[in-house]
Amino acid sequence: APWCGHCKALGPEFVKAGQMLKEKDSTIKLGKVDGTEETELMDKHGVDGYPKLKLYRKGQLVPYTGGRMAPEMVAWLEKKIGPPAKELSSLKDVKNFVADHDVAVVGFFSETDGESLKKYNLACLDYDDYGVHYPVAVTTDKEASEHYDIKDKIVLFKKFDEKKVIYEGELDTQQIRDFITENSLPIVIEFNHDNAQKMFKRPNDGKSHLLVFHNKSSSTYDDEIKMMAKVGKEFKQMVLFTSVDVEEEDHRRMVEFLGVRHRINNDTYPTMRIVTMKDSSPPVRFRPEDTSVTEENVRDFVSAYVAGDIARDYFTEPLPKDWDSKPAKYLTAVNFKSLIVGSPSKPSLVMWHAPWCGHCKNMAPVWDTMAENFPDYVVGKIDATVNEVPGLPAVHSFPTIKLYRTDGTEAEYNGERTVEGLTKFINTDGVYGMAAPDQPVPHDEL
Repeated sequence: APWCGHCKALGPEFVKAGQMLKEKDSTIKLGKVDGTEETELMDKHGVDGYPKLKLYRKGQLVPYTGGRMAPEMVAWLEKKIGPPAKELSSLKDVKNFVADHDVAVVGFFSETDGESLKKYNLACLDYDDYGVHYPVAVTTDKEASEHYDIKDKIVLFKKFDEKKVIYEGELDTQQIRDFITENSLPIVIEFNHDNAQKMFKRPNDGKSHLLVFHNKSSSTYDDEIKMMAKVGKEFKQMVLFTSVDVEEEDHRRMVEFLGVRHRINNDTYPTMRIVTMKDSSPPVRFRPEDTSVTEENVRDFVSAYVAGDIARDYFTEPLPKDWDSKPAKYLTAVNFKSLIVGSPSKPSLVMWHAPWCGHCKNMAPVWDTMAENFPDYVVGKIDATVNEVPGLPAVHSFPTIKLYRTDGTEAEYNGERTVEGLTKFINTDGVYGMAAPDQPVPHDEL
């Protein structure tokens, strides 16, 4: 659009990209459409903002995922209209391709226009936009096929573990991509941002994760990694073995979030947990009775977990002796069910909070007043960071205020955080303030 500042910034680079392609005698053509003049065309092609770049390739629309500088545009376009997999014409090319990458995928095919090669290329088409991807190539060179003793197969080469994995499944796009994603991870994964994406990309997202928390600078670290690799081979199809360096600043929040070290627990390192994260749900933890990281303990823990013999771990804060000494009750997972949701003798108003939540701290005087004003209700607070009640969903937004009725139903409060607002909430049996307000009430997120 003529008035769009981002379009004006992109314009010179777009022109430069066109010139670069022209100098290369490229078949790619660049064009511009003024959306303010072509509203019908805008609607037809689903353009919902400016600038919007779209590639039309053989009648197929390819969303633009490249950069905004001319060389980046040209590189992206050439990749998109070029061969889906890099073409390797000789054994030397294959050897160099494999040597140049930690993980490399090569399709070995005998026919240049065979159906198998076409299906492999389809899996490689736009693979770079898949989220988790690795270098892919293809060869029809007879010498290369004979050298690797592979014919009409896809091979994943890697510089670790078993070095080479042959794909034996159907030539289906998703199945080929799943094969690459699953087999590109080492038996022992070092937890970091890049590997986290790979760990939770299908089909790995359906697996459980053994997390070993230890110090990379420790004298025992290398031996622990070797032991994990040995045991991990036995469970690779079901459980991913992951090393978490507790000295990394980025990992400390995870250590607290998973309860390895927080207000009610303080594991000695090295230690371990099994975690499952499926269907975008919060992590479910499993903790062994003996958290020491030895070969026997690790094997026994994972074996028992796979067999279904390990119960889920729930955070349970010990109940202080003076929990009932004030009008506003101190709740933990120990007394929550009996007082609030088991067979309660009276309704309850509960605030789920976090110690670091400023909004929660500001609610303290309001909460004390509510407890004094409503003696026929259990008015209490529970620290959601160290308490999990079996059967109830986890709370990650603070403060979360709920009315629990004696019939087992509940209502969440989203109104103003005042005595007046909460009083109306109780007096209307949870109707007032239940709907989200026009102006969202601030929350702190876990």
